[in-house]
Amino acid sequence: MASIAEWLGHFKNSSSPTAYWDYYDENGQAIVRVYRYDDNNGKRYLPFDIKKSDFGAPKIRPLYNISGILKSDKVILVEGEKCAEALIEKGITATTAMSGANAPIEKTDWTPLKGKHVIIWPDNDEPGKRYAENAAKKLLDLGVASLAVLEIPQDKPEKWDAADCVKEGISIEEFLASTPLLTIDTPSTDIPNTSNMKSLERSTKQPLNILDWSVSRYLGSVPIQRFLVEGLFPLGVTSIVAAMGDTGKGMLLLDLALKVASDADQICGFGSLVTEHGSVVIFSAEDDAGEIHRRLDRLDPGSKRAEYQNRLFIIPIPNTGEPFSIVKSNMRGKCPETSDKFEDICRQLDKVKDLKLIVFDPLVSFVHANINSDPEMGYYAMGLLANLANETGAAVIVAHHMRKPKCSEPITTVEQARDAIRGTTALVDGVRCSFALWPASKEHQNTVFNTLKVSKVNNAVYQGAIVKSNGATDRNIRTYLRSSTGLLEDISEEFKLGKLSDEYLKKILMQAIAVSAEEGHPFTHTGGPGVFQQRHRLPAAFHGVSRHRLERLAQELLNERKIVKGMATNSKEDKWLDIKTGSFAKGEGKFKLGAGRFEIGNF
Repeated sequence: MASIAEWLGHFKNSSSPTAYWDYYDENGQAIVRVYRYDDNNGKRYLPFDIKKSDFGAPKIRPLYNISGILKSDKVILVEGEKCAEALIEKGITATTAMSGANAPIEKTDWTPLKGKHVIIWPDNDEPGKRYAENAAKKLLDLGVASLAVLEIPQDKPEKWDAADCVKEGISIEEFLASTPLLTIDTPSTDIPNTSNMKSLERSTKQPLNILDWSVSRYLGSVPIQRFLVEGLFPLGVTSIVAAMGDTGKGMLLLDLALKVASDADQICGFGSLVTEHGSVVIFSAEDDAGEIHRRLDRLDPGSKRAEYQNRLFIIPIPNTGEPFSIVKSNMRGKCPETSDKFEDICRQLDKVKDLKLIVFDPLVSFVHANINSDPEMGYYAMGLLANLANETGAAVIVAHHMRKPKCSEPITTVEQARDAIRGTTALVDGVRCSFALWPASKEHQNTVFNTLKVSKVNNAVYQGAIVKSNGATDRNIRTYLRSSTGLLEDISEEFKLGKLSDEYLKKILMQAIAVSAEEGHPFTHTGGPGVFQQRHRLPAAFHGVSRHRLERLAQELLNERKIVKGMATNSKEDKWLDIKTGSFAKGEGKFKLGAGRFEIGNF
């Protein structure tokens, strides 16, 4: 092995490096920088150990792009940093061992790939073949969820690699979807020998082999638990959101979907920060396309969802004419079985790029079996959903119903809420996280109304909490207040402080202004049609707000350009309040007959 002096001797007469790549650990700390030099003798690489501040590779070498690996369940292993970066720039999680085809397999820490779905993309040459072979053996021993090797098309030249594929302008997604992949079931000494391989089907269902699951799978770096919503809904597992009828869980899940599909971290209606973003698929069995459209418009009056329309898919089952079941009873033996339609749905879901959230609303509509009294059906259904979550890496959330508490007493504890979730204990026991929402007791409602100086309104105050979680989480009971859009919003902090904050009031004031303008009954800033004189048309939270404060909040929204002054059709008077994308803002607003009151829970 060459000494550091010999290494430096190779490069002392070289020009500046043509490229370099940094390797990081799971905490984002730089470990190694690899320099590439190109001269008359070809390409050479020089690693610099950042922690030791010296040239040379560390004793145990990290994989490239650790942060990306930790965030994804599907990883492509390529040969060299150049190829990895080419794929990463296309939004695909890729990695490489340091030194590529020359990587010493036993000196590389492969543990970040444990439990992942890995595709090896070798260079089209003999060294690439050996690299794929050696890496495959190591990964099988390590324990990956699935392992496959990309078959390079025969028309590609020698040494052709992933970077060349990108350079040729080929769609990587289409290339991966159309190019044969060989799954590896057992260690092989000859990658092209297909005697122990089969064509890759995205399912990883294989016969259980106890010996494959030794404790060696649970050594090395501990996988980081990632959450779709901070501290609430984990990725890669199934969760339940349970509530009684007319609570608004469907609106909460739609709001969550909008914020997951967007690019910005935002607080969702559940009260926590959405930190993961990507594609969302919702299966809605109760609401048709028209109702979903109306709800989306209330949640997103500015239609920002158009910016990520290719990442949000909402399937209204009443409009498709194709209701489907996850599980059904086998009438011959009354045993549970998976429906063919659900298996087809799973195959389609696996093709959705960067899938982060799957919603089934409500669960009972997708299980054609008695899950309320038959534990076997409940466990089977939740097991199928758990497998779907694991396969896709997405958070699977099912909406479910709660029954009224026993003895007609209001729910006041987490334990009572958990007990009120309908069905056998198999449903709650079969998921990693259960979140329940229930009507606040009359006493708590009155306390909220009095503390926040809000007019008393029915169906407006709820409480919610995590009632089951397999990990450490916040189990505090939160308080929710229905907004003008019909969405429940976490007001726990405002309730503790004893008043609604200006930021909260501005948010619901903007929503109210947008809804009122859309309905043809816009407000002005001041005067007769002004927000203060017409505060009876605003959510009840504003009924006790002073003129000075209410008009100041409207002025701040105008200053922040969150609302604007617009005009009606055929008018030259620029005074009607609307959001920037509303009809009055565009000078196209039309007035309509009627009082224009808010009917959404009067909030």
